[in-house]
Amino acid sequence: MNYKKSYLLLVLLVSAIFANGQQLKKVKSVAAWKRSYALDFGQPQQKEASSKKDQGELAMMELAMSLSGSSDNSPPLICYLSPEYIRVEQRGLGGGITIADKRDTVSYLLDTVAKTAIKYPAAMPNIQTAMAGDSMMVISSADFVMQLKEGTLVIAGKACKKAVFVNPHSPENVITVWYAPELPRLYWQQYSYLKSVPGCALAIGTLSRGLNIGIKANLIEQVALAESFFIPPPTYTINEEMSY
Repeated sequence: MNYKKSYLLLVLLVSAIFANGQQLKKVKSVAAWKRSYALDFGQPQQKEASSKKDQGELAMMELAMSLSGSSDNSPPLICYLSPEYIRVEQRGLGGGITIADKRDTVSYLLDTVAKTAIKYPAAMPNIQTAMAGDSMMVISSADFVMQLKEGTLVIAGKACKKAVFVNPHSPENVITVWYAPELPRLYWQQYSYLKSVPGCALAIGTLSRGLNIGIKANLIEQVALAESFFIPPPTYTINEEMSY
């Protein structure tokens, strides 16, 4: 009788260990890259403005920093990236947390306060408007054509190559991208045009009123994260409205 009880206890113990092992296997780890980006104006910020042009440039810098929510201790953009997943944490105006599975056609914008996830198309054109004389011109990132250029630049320890995006209908609007070919591609929603870049964009800039305004990676590190970090939490309500 004692042998039967011991055998039964042993079977239950082994079953419990096996069940716990199965649960642990479900927690999948993802090898990813973490990148933080800072605002980049293509030149050191001046402390004093000696002309109206300098004053205008400083005003644009301050406005860009304000809208981005950037500070010395909190970068405006932090990205986590693997060959399959993307997570973008953006501060400031229009910020939020975007997550996406590159093998899917949708992405999610997380509202950590309301505990909701809004579903969006993974590819969304970045549409802007600009005045051309007395008319309003619509500029869409879908109209830009990528051109690979010569030149290299080291950013955060990574050797980068150059690509530019030119709008044939508005040639003065040029986006310059420096990318690391060996890193997984980074793209999300309105920045889905970066999907065509053969590597990870580490610097993105555009010329506006004579001043280069953009972002540049200042920290890159490898991390191991749970797969759930890139997936809407099960407790969140999914909003199925896929609107722009």
